[in-house]
Amino acid sequence: MQQKNLCLASAATLMACRSIAQAFAENIFELSHLRASWSVEYAESLKSRIQEVMEKHFSEEKGQLHSEKIRDWKELIISALTDLALVRASVRVDFKDDPAFVKEVFDKLGYTDYFSDAKNGDHVSMYNFIREFAANLTPAFQNRIVEKGLDPHIIERLIDDARMLEKFHDCFEIISDSSLIEDDGKKSLEIIYDEIQDICRITGAYYFFDPKKKESFNFFKALRKVPV
Repeated sequence: MQQKNLCLASAATLMACRSIAQAFAENIFELSHLRASWSVEYAESLKSRIQEVMEKHFSEEKGQLHSEKIRDWKELIISALTDLALVRASVRVDFKDDPAFVKEVFDKLGYTDYFSDAKNGDHVSMYNFIREFAANLTPAFQNRIVEKGLDPHIIERLIDDARMLEKFHDCFEIISDSSLIEDDGKKSLEIIYDEIQDICRITGAYYFFDPKKKESFNFFKALRKVPV
């Protein structure tokens, strides 16, 4: 099978990872006491590895960085995640006296399996999340969720977003199927994603009362700033 370069969604994600890695390096003297492996050398190594992946798999010469497509993808992902978070918060508020229904919503609509990883920047989880949400949202289930005041347009937007994400199907297939990309590229991406997500989780807790610094380690805020 012919090898393919990694997709535009991954390019945008790697650029967001690069932004977070830069913030990590800038704050490493403050953060190094949190983890034994966190050092100046590690921070610089992480930046270098991200840059190597960018240069190898996402060079403009390979036609990977098309700004319009990246903009479409990141706006769709950010919009969908915002609406998914709104639905989650509304369900927890509206049905706080019915924990069984809250659990049913979270289990059936993908929150239990995907929400944590999706909000931390795993775009494959995000893709699977929105598809599962739309696939399992029956009319009766939808009516119950909005009956206490949630704007039904939020649900409708999510269904539309699921349809829109299908145009990126090949992109997510490339990431998920190791036969479609070079093994070293897939492995490098997985390692970087994991490391950046872990950094975001730990620094997010450390900077809980410092919103400005915490924002530097928020994946989707970094994604918003990706230049297009």
